[in-house]
Amino acid sequence: LLGLPARDAMEAETREAWRLALNTSHCDILWRRSDGSGEPVLPSPLVQALVLEGGAAPGAEARVARDVTATGTPRPAADGRLLGIARISATAYDDLRMCPYRFFARRQLGLQEPEEIDVDLDKRDFGNWLHRVLATFHTALAAQGGDKRGLLDEAAAQVTREMRLDEGEFLPFRAAWAQAREGYLDWLAKHEAAEGATFESSEQDHEREFASVRLFGRIDRIDNLRGGTRMVMDYKTESHDKTRERVRDPGEDTQLAFYAALLGDEQLRAAYINIGERGETKTVEQKEVAVARDLLLAGIANDLDRVGKGEPLSAMGEGAACEYCAARGLCRKDSWA
Repeated sequence: LLGLPARDAMEAETREAWRLALNTSHCDILWRRSDGSGEPVLPSPLVQALVLEGGAAPGAEARVARDVTATGTPRPAADGRLLGIARISATAYDDLRMCPYRFFARRQLGLQEPEEIDVDLDKRDFGNWLHRVLATFHTALAAQGGDKRGLLDEAAAQVTREMRLDEGEFLPFRAAWAQAREGYLDWLAKHEAAEGATFESSEQDHEREFASVRLFGRIDRIDNLRGGTRMVMDYKTESHDKTRERVRDPGEDTQLAFYAALLGDEQLRAAYINIGERGETKTVEQKEVAVARDLLLAGIANDLDRVGKGEPLSAMGEGAACEYCAARGLCRKDSWA
């Protein structure tokens, strides 16, 4: 049903590859005698069969043992000049700022972790679910109006079906949904009353040409405010303190600044909407979004110019950026010292 190869087909493929590997006038076959813990390891059954059939003879050990002084692996510094950068997103540029080598590996070389079949739901799944629920809810509310709580529950049920989430595994998040829903609806009522806000769009893609690159991204939500100003918003399900830290320094806030740059409005407001599972939804506004946007655009132009001139894309190897980095094995961070 999944289209996966049968065991006999995999065996036949392996034997064919083995036959082709041996189809040379001379072939040396090596294997480990023990694994990392010291447990003995036998040769592959393919090798054992080859020996039994007389198709191979033990060779002389030509290697000589020697002592090597551990010196550590130098930090890599790649040259990205030959890999042009035509498009860049907020997350891609954040990679460049946090660790240029990660940008080189993931964005320029296009290397990605292999996808695995993971049935365990985590907070990221809840965040993705919530984004889709709110987009569905606001689109339906703008189109037909009606009872907000009912529409929000309908959106939640619809997205759960569309994402094919297992009811049992999703139960902990379902239990938190009632409080999160009430907190969000309470926030929405206050937001609309205080700002005169009306919904404009949700989960829409935006693009803009800037310098030699095209900026692109998907914005969670845009509202029209009293007086004609627009507000760009990004949903967060993290801790409130972490969200507040994002706006503390305008020069470090990549995401909202990038969204502001995509829209190009002279007058614009931007905020993270922190949705807590315990029933509190709060607006965390970036008060200096114009400053953050201008700093970001200047930074993009400067950084891409430096990449184009061959400045090394070095591995930074600092802080939380390395904890869950997909390029950590490539940069050999754990072997630097």
